[in-house]
Amino acid sequence: MTWTTFSQQPRASELLYHSLRNDRLAHAYLFTGPKGAGKKQMALHLAKSLFCSEKEADACGACLTCRRIESGNHPDVLLLSPDGASIKIDQIRALQKEMAMRAVESHHKVYIIEHVDKMTTQAANSLLKFLEEPPAGVLAVLLTEHSHAILPTILSRCQIVPFSPLSAEAITKKLCESGVLPGMAQVASHITTNVEEALVLSQSESFAQLRNLVIQLVHECKQRNSSALFTIHDMMHKSDKIKEELPLFLDLLILWLRDILYVQVGRHAHLIHSDQQDVLQGQALIWTKAELLRGIDLVMETKYRIERNANAQLALERLVLHIQEG
Repeated sequence: MTWTTFSQQPRASELLYHSLRNDRLAHAYLFTGPKGAGKKQMALHLAKSLFCSEKEADACGACLTCRRIESGNHPDVLLLSPDGASIKIDQIRALQKEMAMRAVESHHKVYIIEHVDKMTTQAANSLLKFLEEPPAGVLAVLLTEHSHAILPTILSRCQIVPFSPLSAEAITKKLCESGVLPGMAQVASHITTNVEEALVLSQSESFAQLRNLVIQLVHECKQRNSSALFTIHDMMHKSDKIKEELPLFLDLLILWLRDILYVQVGRHAHLIHSDQQDVLQGQALIWTKAELLRGIDLVMETKYRIERNANAQLALERLVLHIQEG
């Protein structure tokens, strides 16, 4: 892995690479952005690039030093995570003591703090003092998804590096590299911007079952009989987890209806369910554009109602009936 690997975060990778190359690293960075955007991976790569003897201002990823940092076994690189629900002052004190010691293998020491927004007040104040008077050669990399929850005084002492959510295309590629089928990878990448969550989702049996249920329900809604209502009834009573899965089910329903619309207007390149084109083509013949647009609005309304604690089964039955009335 090199800096060019982080193509989805070009601004962050270019900033850090040029800072390393010109020997102009700040003493503290705050990586802020959504979960799954690659903040921890880039923090580790920054540490590797600082220590790697094989490449200048970059990391080879294969030498002993890089591999030790990756595995968490380098004496001069410390990764700190919340102890339970928060980062406590004892953790920061131990960190300060460790960073005050002479570096073992170079002139540098690096500490990476995950979820820095979860520090207790005492821990945050202790870290602030450490940031104000950092030991020579010590580099801090703080990671957060919620920069608004961090003390302004800490923010002011860090160079802030924003991370953008990964694109659906990038997530699909990563999932396929992990062995996920392209069709399922593409759908999962439009549900979440977190690669890890998308991987778990796309590999779960319930995810595939929910998608099949969506396809079945959309077909039954056009039959003008009670089969769609029976499907809703069975869905609500066969699974103990269905209430937790309803937001995902409704998101999948919206994506499916939108894909039918894309087929009708000839935008096949934009299809999310690219592995189901034959089924989409068949359903595109029995839905009108107006019905699809109204159906998407009704699904969004149903999702809102359920989020506001409406009876889930009644809300879904209402959705089906309103679609059929259309």
